[in-house]
Amino acid sequence: MKNRFSLLSLVFALTMLHACKEKEPVVTPQPRGGSITIQMKHEVNGKPADLDQFLYMTEAGDSFQVTLLQYYLSNFEFHSPETGWKKMDHYQLVRLKEASTFDFTFNDMPFGNYDSLRFYVGIDSVTNHDIDREAELDAGYGMIWTWNTGYIFYMFEGKFVNDNNVIVPFAYHIGGDNYLLQYEMPIASTKSISVNSTNASIDLHLELDEMFKSPTLIELNKVAPVSHTFDEPALSRQLMDNLLDAFEAK
Repeated sequence: MKNRFSLLSLVFALTMLHACKEKEPVVTPQPRGGSITIQMKHEVNGKPADLDQFLYMTEAGDSFQVTLLQYYLSNFEFHSPETGWKKMDHYQLVRLKEASTFDFTFNDMPFGNYDSLRFYVGIDSVTNHDIDREAELDAGYGMIWTWNTGYIFYMFEGKFVNDNNVIVPFAYHIGGDNYLLQYEMPIASTKSISVNSTNASIDLHLELDEMFKSPTLIELNKVAPVSHTFDEPALSRQLMDNLLDAFEAK
C-alpha cells in the first residue's frame, strides 16, 4: 500500500509540473531597434559610372574617363521626427573598384520614421591627425599624404582629351581640416523601421560630373591637371564647393 501511495504521489507531482509548464507561455524577446543600410550609387551624366572608358562629357564639353575614385564617409546622423537625430560612429572608405565597399549597415537604430541625414565626406579633425589607425583608416589604403599628416578625403583621378586632341591624366585629391565636406539632406522617400520591419535601406547617389559643374564651371583645359589641395588651394576650393551638390539620398 505504501508503494502504491508513493507511486500515486509521483504521478500527481509530474502531472502538476506538466500543467504548470503549459500555463507558462514561452516569451520571445521583441527587438528594441532595427538597422539602416546605406547603398552607394555612382553615376556620371545620370548613368552608372564605369572605369577606364571615354564615355563622359563635362558640362564644359571636355571628354573624360574615370580611372580611380576613393573617398571617406563618416559621422552619419539620421533624423526621425519621433526621436530626433541619431549619431553613429563609423568610417567607410568607398572604392569604386570594389563594389563590396558600397553597402554598409547601421544597427541599433530606434524604431521610427527617418526623413533626413547628415554625414561628412572626410575625417573629423581629431581623427584626421592620428594616422596610426587600423581597419578603414589603415594607411595601407593610400589615403594619407606622406608629406602632410592627415587623410585624403576625396581622391578622383582620370583622363581627358585636351584642345590638341591629346589624352592628359588628371588627379584631384581633396583633404585637410578646412576642406571637410559636410552634408545635410532630406531622404526623398521616408524610411521606416518597426518591430514588423526591422531593416530599411537608403540609396545615396553620387554624381561624379558635378565636381566640374556647379557653382563653378571647371574647364579641364584651363586648370591644373593635378591638385593635392595645398598646392592649388583656389582650385581645390572650387572642386569642393562643386561636390556639395553631388549627393542625393533616395
